[in-house]
Amino acid sequence: MRIVHYFSPMSGYSYLGIGALCELADRRRASVVHKPIDVMRLFAAVDAVPPAKQSQARMKWRQADMMRWAARRGLPLNVKPKHWPIDATLASCAIIVAQEDGSKLAEAVLAAVWSRDLDISRADVIEALARDCGLDPDRTLAMAQAPETLAIYRANTDEAIALGVVGAPTFVVGEDMFFGQDRLDFVDEALVEAMAA
Repeated sequence: MRIVHYFSPMSGYSYLGIGALCELADRRRASVVHKPIDVMRLFAAVDAVPPAKQSQARMKWRQADMMRWAARRGLPLNVKPKHWPIDATLASCAIIVAQEDGSKLAEAVLAAVWSRDLDISRADVIEALARDCGLDPDRTLAMAQAPETLAIYRANTDEAIALGVVGAPTFVVGEDMFFGQDRLDFVDEALVEAMAA
């Protein structure tokens, strides 16, 4: 069984959910296919207002909700990251490169934004994160900047839009799709049902 994970390093909820997602996958012996997407392109496609442009009331609610989830999950969280929103293309492409190595780079990149105030658009930051995850930093950066990796990133976004994904994170198990890190219980149920079939 596998879980397809559409997410963005710019999504605080993706940060709050990725650890729980990986724990769930381990428990159910399912694989996770991480598919970083250009969430701004997705928002435009589904006519959604990006969080940074939402009303003060909605932003205040979002920050309080994120703090509750961070406390529940035992995660450090900066609800107002220093480098947010920024272009996450390089970091997303590095995650695509690291997929084959089964590294923790996706988690490390999300934590870099949401708990460490690092600028993931910088090459040296990506190199350092790759090194910390046991990857070859030079290879990771070079492949992240390769046209074929950028093509995969764009294809991930096209695929998400075609599937009807409305935000990040979104999880797909078979034909079932779940939006939001607070829907992992439903993801778990879908895995159990699929394994029993």
